[in-house]
Amino acid sequence: MSERRRKPALRRVVFGVGVLLLCAAVVLLRLAFATDYAYHALVKDPERTIPSGRVIVAPADGTVLYVQRVVDGTAAEVVKRGVAVPLEDHFKTEPGQKLGSGWLIGIYMNTQGVHVNRIPNHGKILEQRIYNGPHMNMSKAEVDVITKQLIPGRVSLAKALGRSPWAIEDDADFVLKSARETLVIEDERGAKLYVVRIADFYVGKILTWVAEGASVERGARMGMITWGSQTDLFIEESSGLEITANTGEYVYGGQTVVATY
Repeated sequence: MSERRRKPALRRVVFGVGVLLLCAAVVLLRLAFATDYAYHALVKDPERTIPSGRVIVAPADGTVLYVQRVVDGTAAEVVKRGVAVPLEDHFKTEPGQKLGSGWLIGIYMNTQGVHVNRIPNHGKILEQRIYNGPHMNMSKAEVDVITKQLIPGRVSLAKALGRSPWAIEDDADFVLKSARETLVIEDERGAKLYVVRIADFYVGKILTWVAEGASVERGARMGMITWGSQTDLFIEESSGLEITANTGEYVYGGQTVVATY
């Protein structure tokens, strides 16, 4: 090849390599932007105004899926078409550990929300129970909740028919089967609170920043779940207890009052 022909070919190679390097730089910059955006979108930890008085606050941000009466440790409709479910199965507590009566509040956490969990009331951590699987993919349940919010009139129609607009029990086997952590708190009433944090299929670990035996304050950071999940709160019965949470309500962890006593 002559010198005259060799130079245009070399220029094309250099130009091609330059374009590839430029594209690679753009991709890397975009990836860094996307990673940074994802981090700040998912790892949200806003300050909260913690209410005072004889109140119990939500342990998580999200939509209240159900407020269930619990009698002798059994909830009528945790999941699946009204089947009565012993809370021992839901909480994965010690075998033979009998739970009492009270109220179970289920809070659905979507992927765009705050995933830092907070302590519902002043008290002491009595027990931590960890259950690691099997994992279930709850994306179908998430899509159902989101579409019910986005499709005009669907929520109003559900309410008009006397149905819960947020009910996803038929698609929510993950409530019993997914990895979870249960924290048992004896609060200032002298009664127990059970905070059950349920992981999504994609979650590698539920993070916990409090330990057994620790004294905790209402609204303090408990830990976080790193993806869309569910957090349930069982409030053991006590004198003067009144539940204020409502199905379909959006609550804020550490701030929204879900019960008074």
